[in-house]
Amino acid sequence: MRFVSLIPAIAVLFFSGAACAQAWDVYANRENFFSVNLPGEPAMAQAPYKTAKGTNLTARVFTAIAPSGSRLTGTYTVTVVDYTNAKDEISTAVDQARNAIRAKGTVKYDGLNNIDLHLTRRLTIETPTTRILAEILVAANNRLYITQAETPLNVPPPAVFQASLQILDDSGVRIRTRTALGVPAGVTSPISAGGVPDESDKVAGLMTGAWRNAGGACESAYFKSGMRIKTSRGEEALSGTITNSGTTIAGQLIVNGSREGQFVNPMTDKVIMLFDPQDGNKLSISAIGAPALGWPDVTLELCPGSRG
Repeated sequence: MRFVSLIPAIAVLFFSGAACAQAWDVYANRENFFSVNLPGEPAMAQAPYKTAKGTNLTARVFTAIAPSGSRLTGTYTVTVVDYTNAKDEISTAVDQARNAIRAKGTVKYDGLNNIDLHLTRRLTIETPTTRILAEILVAANNRLYITQAETPLNVPPPAVFQASLQILDDSGVRIRTRTALGVPAGVTSPISAGGVPDESDKVAGLMTGAWRNAGGACESAYFKSGMRIKTSRGEEALSGTITNSGTTIAGQLIVNGSREGQFVNPMTDKVIMLFDPQDGNKLSISAIGAPALGWPDVTLELCPGSRG
């Protein structure tokens, strides 16, 4: 499979300048019906997979490695197991995978979550030297999906990978249908019947204004927000400009949905920057795409009176 420009995932984690040189992009695999953010073209291997009842299935494991020296250095895997020949065992599939991951170290988090309205089991496991972030779900195509990011303990949790998994239909289109499979009867999704809440007004309010480098001049603010608009995909967004070292970039800052926090080029729909509001009227920004590749991470402060 090759990298394609599908829908980038929500990004709440940010790359440093060193990581920017690395080709993180959306990898789509039509044969196994998924897409995910990865730090390069993954290697694929097959391995035997035995269910809790002893049925022999095949796991397809896709692995990409972010090299040492990048902020998100680590090993990133997606495992896909087709349960078509063991449909009566689907209800135990998530717990079986969950128990195998829990056995790898100390459990720091284990709870129900969701990705694109799919009920998931999310785990954080720590070993003496690494942290494992895992997401487990079963899709309507009878496949078990397991994503794992194993990184050093001093690496920020790579949610840019963990939250990026998307399940695709036969045409390669993202599926956003409420799905709660692979779990025992009675387990329900933690999201309401209305789906993911729209908090675009709240998010836009956090990022509206003029934002300067600490101690810098507001007249030459690093980021200035503009009016509320919609992206080419219909997402709620703020228009805005980023200015650094004499270069000004105009873009759209998405404030809802799976791409919340991404500053994209309105012409190409490619992500340029990732935004993360901080407490105390601060805003962290990291560059991950052209024309800002190599720009350092910054934490900005709100210019007084810039919100009107």
